[in-house]
Amino acid sequence: MNKLPMRTGWLWVQQGWQLFRKQPGGLMALFFCCMFLSMFSLAVPLLGSIAPTLLAPMFTVAILQACADVEHGQRAQPRLVFSGFRQPLRRPLLGLGALYLLVMLVALGVLSLLDNGNLIQMASREVEVDEAALEQSRGPLFLASLIYMLGWLFSCLAAPLIVWQKMSLGKALFYSVVTVKRDFRAFFAAALLLFILFQIGTALPVFLLSSPQLKLTVIFTLFLIMVVLLHCTLYVCYRHYFGTPPASAVPASTPKP
Repeated sequence: MNKLPMRTGWLWVQQGWQLFRKQPGGLMALFFCCMFLSMFSLAVPLLGSIAPTLLAPMFTVAILQACADVEHGQRAQPRLVFSGFRQPLRRPLLGLGALYLLVMLVALGVLSLLDNGNLIQMASREVEVDEAALEQSRGPLFLASLIYMLGWLFSCLAAPLIVWQKMSLGKALFYSVVTVKRDFRAFFAAALLLFILFQIGTALPVFLLSSPQLKLTVIFTLFLIMVVLLHCTLYVCYRHYFGTPPASAVPASTPKP
């Protein structure tokens, strides 16, 4: 099979945007449900600090299933937020979340090693914020972010493969890594375009708006939209390689007496 050109990644983003435009309200409402459940998980004793990362693949599955439903002409329902928690999906998705956690710990370890832990100490308020230390931490922070993003990128297809192709975690990771490695230019182009769109989108309110609170609100809203658009683009990527997945089963309506 021939390798895909970079412009394919741009087409994925375009098709993801078209999918998002069909039901922006429903997709955003589902994402808010995922956010609420993720924040609620922070209250779990002992596991609270790592729970959002462990549960991330389950929330990814919920949004991707909503994308499939939208494509099939169904509504994106908030009930999908629990779709990844059901057996037999729960165990492999939690395993994928554990892998995300491991990659994040490696990235944080590299960051701490290169900047002597200054940024993490400042973020946790163990030491006072120092402008010079922040400037020195910029390079290590970029490298740590790159490590985490590459880890996510190479495993991005694993969650939908587990759900829709009924693969084990190991097999799904293998196919995800092989697919992304083969067509890395297309995946990189999609990621780059999304990054550029976010940078432009967040720069506009900084220059056009005068209220700091309004700037923050607009930037945060754009961030949420970009996260959902990222998942819509990921759905288009999956569909490109493995075909259109089925819609979720619609619960039968209760008959009227």
